[in-house]
Amino acid sequence: MSNLCKQYVENELNCYKKKLYDITNEIHSTEIELKTVDKNLIKLNKEKDWSEDIFHSLISLKQTDNIRLQTLQDSKYELNNKINFLNNQKNDVETKIEELINILRDDSNVSRETMSDSIHDNVKLIDFIELDRKRISRDIHDSVVQNLTALIHKQEFISQIINTDITRSKLEINNSVVLIKESINELRNIIYELRPMSVDDFGFKNAIMNMIDKFNRESNVITYYSSINFDDELSIDSNLIISILRIINELNSNAIKYSNGTEIIINVTLKDNNVIIEFKDNGKGFDYYNTVYDRNKNSGFGLTMLKERVALLNGNIKYIYDNGSDFFIEIPVW
Repeated sequence: MSNLCKQYVENELNCYKKKLYDITNEIHSTEIELKTVDKNLIKLNKEKDWSEDIFHSLISLKQTDNIRLQTLQDSKYELNNKINFLNNQKNDVETKIEELINILRDDSNVSRETMSDSIHDNVKLIDFIELDRKRISRDIHDSVVQNLTALIHKQEFISQIINTDITRSKLEINNSVVLIKESINELRNIIYELRPMSVDDFGFKNAIMNMIDKFNRESNVITYYSSINFDDELSIDSNLIISILRIINELNSNAIKYSNGTEIIINVTLKDNNVIIEFKDNGKGFDYYNTVYDRNKNSGFGLTMLKERVALLNGNIKYIYDNGSDFFIEIPVW
């Protein structure tokens, strides 16, 4: 329920509660009035003093008492009818109040379920972020940090032998240069994963082409075929472009790790204001729709992150197994 609808129901509930309060008070007042009439009726019957016949005519006395009696009886009848009517009104209002409370209670239950789902999604998102940070820190530790540590040892070693073994010192210096270049390349790759600079420098189309060229350079097993069909003059938000590049990168990483394929086809086209990504490999395929993220086993992270990325972009994914994995991903660009 929207906040506006909820506010309307709450206002209605407050109005009916006030109405119930007024009806209850009116019933109470009417019942008091009825008790007074009953008392007067009893009093009238007890106080009839027929000895007044000595001073008044019997006919006149009977007429007066009858009028009073009839008036009180009429009042009692009207008050009883009024109480019955008010009680019926009260029942209707109480029923309406109960209905409105149930509506709010049901909405509250849905909200709690939604909140629970939201909390679960937030925990899952935090897991993804933490796993991604671990991956980045592991990449830095396993490559750059180890290379820098090795460089420190080499420099210490060079300082010890430089006066006695010039040839070995020169060799170690050359090895140090190689390690520095490797560290720079590793850092560039990590930075590229975080923010592909080619997006800002060359645009969407060239950024995709550069990414595929990078895939080709880094793989000796897989052959890449690609087709990029859209005008690079198209204005697309840079954050959207980066998200699309990360989607392609995630698909590629999964294919390399698990498909055991030798060919990958990447087609990116623009159709009806949607970027359409087709990513196909000739590997063994898998049960995409039943693959889920398992926090304890730390499995399914890549595909779940892929689904989350596409969902956040209001896109959709179709998966077909046809002599390999075939992904069709559609993402609106505006």
